[in-house]
Amino acid sequence: MPVGISRTRFLQGISKAKPTRKKLVRLKEPKSFPGCLTDEQVEILVNASRRLRDKLIILMLNGTGLRKSELLGLKHEDLGDCGDNFIKVVKRVNPNGAIVKGRERTIPISPCLLVMYNDYLIYEYPEVESDYVFVNIWEGEIGQPMNPRVLNTMFSRLSKKTNIKIHPHLFRHTYATRLLKAGYSADRVKHLLGHSSIQTTLDTYSHIVSERDLIKVVEQENKE
Repeated sequence: MPVGISRTRFLQGISKAKPTRKKLVRLKEPKSFPGCLTDEQVEILVNASRRLRDKLIILMLNGTGLRKSELLGLKHEDLGDCGDNFIKVVKRVNPNGAIVKGRERTIPISPCLLVMYNDYLIYEYPEVESDYVFVNIWEGEIGQPMNPRVLNTMFSRLSKKTNIKIHPHLFRHTYATRLLKAGYSADRVKHLLGHSSIQTTLDTYSHIVSERDLIKVVEQENKE
């Protein structure tokens, strides 16, 4: 204890100091990883689909990590052209019940995906005025935004046809896993997935995030 300061005064000084609160990133026990698809499985699913729309849905989910609601909420204005390869995720409530809850963001995509999108518009898209990318073409009210139930039915049918257990969200885990294994930072993956917190990304993918990157994320978050 410093000379000239009584024990009582020293303790009083500590008690009067205002505590500081920090936002801490806590490394929880990793969740049971929901798994992901291999490139071969994605190719099998694409080849098993007869329609361009269904092939485009598979490849778009696989290449962007979009949530189901974000996919079905896409409008034509959200897609760039062949010189500007991106998808914009915009928060909106859609007439098909697809509510976009994730963070708004821009996701880079392959030019090949936009080529397939253009082919889909030429060869399958109905002759109706619609702002939405994915609409009813063969069943239901033609031209209306595709309902989430229709998407679930599509993947259920593909699961039976290919013996690959598949649902839309599995592509999201596949996308994130591929990026992290390729060396993308957890913070970048968090942005592309639209997570509101890095904690969500770490809770699901901590077994993939490199130790160096994990330490960097924790240190950065604890400074804020």
